[in-house]
Amino acid sequence: MNVIPVSSDNPKLRILGRLDRSRSPLALDWTGSGIEMQFRGSDLWAELEAPAMSPVMWVAVLADGCPVARFPVEPGIRFYPLVLGMDPANSRTVTLMKETQCMPDNPAATVLLHSLRMKGDLDELPPRNLKIEFIGDSLTSGEGALAPNGNDEWIPLWFTACGNYSFIACRALNAERSVLSQSGWGVCWDWEHNPAHTMTEFYEQTAGVLQGPEAEARGCGKPWDFASWQPDIICIRLLTNDCGGMNQKNSFEQDRDTVVRGAADFLKIVRRNNPAAKIVWILPGTDVHPELAEEAVALARREGLENLFTFALPDYGPEDMGARFHPNAAYNRKVGLLLAEFLKGI
Repeated sequence: MNVIPVSSDNPKLRILGRLDRSRSPLALDWTGSGIEMQFRGSDLWAELEAPAMSPVMWVAVLADGCPVARFPVEPGIRFYPLVLGMDPANSRTVTLMKETQCMPDNPAATVLLHSLRMKGDLDELPPRNLKIEFIGDSLTSGEGALAPNGNDEWIPLWFTACGNYSFIACRALNAERSVLSQSGWGVCWDWEHNPAHTMTEFYEQTAGVLQGPEAEARGCGKPWDFASWQPDIICIRLLTNDCGGMNQKNSFEQDRDTVVRGAADFLKIVRRNNPAAKIVWILPGTDVHPELAEEAVALARREGLENLFTFALPDYGPEDMGARFHPNAAYNRKVGLLLAEFLKGI
């Protein structure tokens, strides 16, 4: 039985998502953050810790890209089985990823990854074809995607990193993924028109949406080292909540130019830190003023930015709903494949 610490220095481990790679244990905060390895053996466990009782953080396990397990991480430290009883002669890619998004109201809530225990060994990981970063809100956090139609619960159980469109697109493209997404947040303000909750303000930090001493201790507020992970493509799926905030204040005509300017400025921040990436703005639904994103992209182009694209997903209807009027896993699968085809074309 081998036990190895999880470290970003291990060349046989692929660290997934934004996190402070200098610390041990690794803190999995963002949706989809985790590790990937090429495992040859029969049994594999991960030593995980949930330092907070609530909210419950969920993780998923995949073997060669197929989900095989999903479970909550309980308070305290213990080993959890990832795969058991496998043919030890075969080598397979095993992925452990956090299903639940960052929880700014409970910044102590995270998943800490300490070590691996295995009957077997790790082989060299095959490379991925692309690196893709996703920046979004609840639609990119997979909120509600696993819930039954009509459910109105806002609970971590219904969130999913491996059942949302970003994962489906990356699996189709053999791409490595990094996700920065936060339910209710926007470019200029959140769904309640609160300007403190924007992805713009915290994009250049490791996980700056999480504040407080617990988050600071695990490196959430550190400036992100963009040179350490340069994406080939960046997909932005924002402005739905900005429009929701304008609806809250009945201020669309007053605020529309601010939103267009803010989105164009956000594109400049993204471009400054990722000079070679192609940037795709995934447009909000037709009932949430997608023309604002189109105008922002056009403005950024006029001001000198290149390799900018827009892409429209089909609207989701009543039959596509999971929890709280968010699209279900079937819709996410459909649009993830559509996005993958578009990304192939650029």
